[in-house]
Amino acid sequence: MNLRDRATRVVVLRVLRDAVEAEYRAERRAVLDGLRAARAELALKSMRVTLPDDIPIATLTLIDPQPTVVVADEDAFTAWVAVNHPGEVETLVRVRPAWRREFFGRLACFDPVADPHTGEVIPGLAVEPASEPRSFSLRPVPGGVERVARAWHTGEIDLRWLLALGGGET
Repeated sequence: MNLRDRATRVVVLRVLRDAVEAEYRAERRAVLDGLRAARAELALKSMRVTLPDDIPIATLTLIDPQPTVVVADEDAFTAWVAVNHPGEVETLVRVRPAWRREFFGRLACFDPVADPHTGEVIPGLAVEPASEPRSFSLRPVPGGVERVARAWHTGEIDLRWLLALGGGET
C-alpha cells in the first residue's frame, strides 16, 4: 500500500470513527434513559443483550451512585473538628482535605451524621441523597465479542442500519 492509499484510508477511518463515536454516545444516552425508565417502572437494574438469534453478547447494568457525606456548614464542621481532632485543623482554620476524605470514608450515610466512635452528631455535616444513575456498565459475556464480529462478517448485523452517516436512511 502506497502513501496515497494509506492517507485515504486514514481519512476514511477517521470519518467512520467520528461517526461511530457520535452514534455510540447518542445510543448510550438513549439506553441509559431506557434503563432508568425500566428501573422506575419494572425495578429492572440489569439486562442481557442478545443478537437477533437470541445468542447473548453482553449484560448492561445500571451503576448506582452511593449517597455521600457532604459539608453542609463549613464553619460548624471546622469548629467540631478543632475541638475533637485539633491536629487535623490547619492554621488557616480548615479541615485538612486528606483527613476529611479519610474521615468521611468512615462515616455512615445517615442523617444526622454522627461520629462513629462517640455517636455524637457532627455539626455542619449532612447526607446528600444519591443521584440518578449517570452510567451503566457493559460487560460482554464470554464469547460475546467474537459473536458480534462473526455476525458483522456474515451480514447478520447491518452496519448501514446501525450507522447511517449524515443521519440519512439507507
